[in-house]
Amino acid sequence: MPKTYIKPLMSAGRNLAIAALCIAPFAQADCEYRVDSAWNSGFTATITVTNDTGSSVNNWLVSWEYSGNNRVTNGWNANFSGTNPYSASSLNWNGNLSPGGSASFGFQGQGNPAEIATVMGDLCGGGSTSSSSSSSSSSSSSSSSSSSSSSSSSSSSSSSSSSSNSSSSNSSTTSSSSSSSSSSSSSSSSSSSSSSSSSSSSSSSSSSSSSSSSSSSSGLPVAGDWLHVEGNTIVDNRGRAVWLTGANWFGFNASERVFHGLWSAHHETFMQAIADRGINIIRVPISTELLYEWKNGIFKPVNVNTYANPELEGLNSLQIFDRTLQLADQMGLKIMLDVHSAKADNSGHVAPLWYNGDITEEIFYETWEWVAARYKNNDTLIAYDLENEPHGKAHAETAAARWDNSNHPNNWKRVAEEAANRILAINPNVLILVEGVEVYPRDSVNWESDDSHDYHFTWWGGNLRGVKHYPLNVTGNQIVFSPHDYGPSVWDQDWFYDGFDRNTLLSDVWYDNWFYLHDQNIAPLLIGEWGGFMDGGRNEHWMTELRDFMVEHKVHHTFWCINPNSGDTGGLIGYDWATWDEAKYNLFEKSLWKFGSQYVGLDQDTPLGSNGLSVNQYYQNGGVEPRGN
Repeated sequence: MPKTYIKPLMSAGRNLAIAALCIAPFAQADCEYRVDSAWNSGFTATITVTNDTGSSVNNWLVSWEYSGNNRVTNGWNANFSGTNPYSASSLNWNGNLSPGGSASFGFQGQGNPAEIATVMGDLCGGGSTSSSSSSSSSSSSSSSSSSSSSSSSSSSSSSSSSSSNSSSSNSSTTSSSSSSSSSSSSSSSSSSSSSSSSSSSSSSSSSSSSSSSSSSSSGLPVAGDWLHVEGNTIVDNRGRAVWLTGANWFGFNASERVFHGLWSAHHETFMQAIADRGINIIRVPISTELLYEWKNGIFKPVNVNTYANPELEGLNSLQIFDRTLQLADQMGLKIMLDVHSAKADNSGHVAPLWYNGDITEEIFYETWEWVAARYKNNDTLIAYDLENEPHGKAHAETAAARWDNSNHPNNWKRVAEEAANRILAINPNVLILVEGVEVYPRDSVNWESDDSHDYHFTWWGGNLRGVKHYPLNVTGNQIVFSPHDYGPSVWDQDWFYDGFDRNTLLSDVWYDNWFYLHDQNIAPLLIGEWGGFMDGGRNEHWMTELRDFMVEHKVHHTFWCINPNSGDTGGLIGYDWATWDEAKYNLFEKSLWKFGSQYVGLDQDTPLGSNGLSVNQYYQNGGVEPRGN
């Protein structure tokens, strides 16, 4: 609606892999292969290269070959090629290893038992190796740091995280070799490495995060945190249910072309607070216009307080978005990108359709394809909300979104199918969120009627009745439907009569417009926007009723909003961009994914915030699957 903006027990295999490292002349490196986790049909492993000398190492290359049935299926943080033997080479941001620096990359494979790989080569120890397996309870982590630059600026960061994998034993197996000495290394629990970077160029093309890598010549997909759909449930790559419980942070959609609040708040500190308070995904509104500018290398000035954010000095809006992905990855946060409007305008969302003026339907498709290609290996950006709140009243407005099987220019079903299929042809792993429309014809009425009584009305983007009659024709299992729902402080709808509660709301508006999709196991739901003022009355009552309904049925959601400057809802944060509205947060907090007192993230290995859990930790600790009923 209108918003005003004021990772089973390790199997010790034989010595079955060979690796060779290519580095700068005279430099030496310690090379370590670690099996992080193994189960009855597969494994994950990490290779870490550490520069132990006083010389720089540049553009490393690792190759290895399995003599048994182990095969790599996907990997991250390197360019992968080959089909046994395999090769992995550095990316532009982790190829330079200064003395003491390291780079790690990981991969997932199939086959049993998991093989202990020996890292060999003249510069990696001349074939001298040792390995060991351990099952004590300590944990180890490795980190790598890197930097990347654009034509005008550069940024770098390093991070390390301790991870746990879903297995019956938290043991790990390591093989290590060094050109200067042969060493034995072991640790228990699972070990993970994370590296982060931000990259872009003025005409631009690539981006990476700790769990991302460029496409490999073999076309190996990236493993890790990608999600997919099973009936009305969103599951991880092991088929375990997850629950997306997040909030919106807008600004990239508006004329400022960057998160609102960076004129005051410190970017990293603010994001850390979001993660620490249990929000596991941030929905980031953006405009097609800004995406089109990025695609074409156009970067307009952004409103950022560089005194508060010195690390953002000289960065353009795309680089700030990429840094957001980098920080989110380190904090166990996930990101959803939402095309909120065609135009980069604070009121752009008021326009009813995905095209507007010089922003055409084809540009809408092209920009989504550009996003899909740029971030196809970045499993921090796990979801795309195709279009925010398609709307319009068909009986009275020419520009009104509809849902049917026609070729009408305003048929949102047709456009959503085309956009989703184009995106999934590039990245078949990303979740696609599809919102509804505003009105839908009653039985035996077509879209040409000019009588308002012939239509079912609800919130903008909240009407998904058409899916029942005209289901989406989209490849794969990635579609999530995403209605929005608001309370009487936004608009006093007919269903907010005296005595309304979740039962009347379900009967009067929720079931037929969207909840039937969940109830009939057709698809998952994510309420993309809900929230409003704490009025101590009807609006607060509506928020509580919807919250409890979503918790009961494990409906995914992203609260509107974090920002204080949403004129008709307010936000979770005050206008100082530092003080949280604890009363509103306490209402919202009960809708977050928790295990005891800890919040649960969507990353397999990186815990959410300072004291949260990863997905693996949640299930290792006996967490129950958050499946809807």
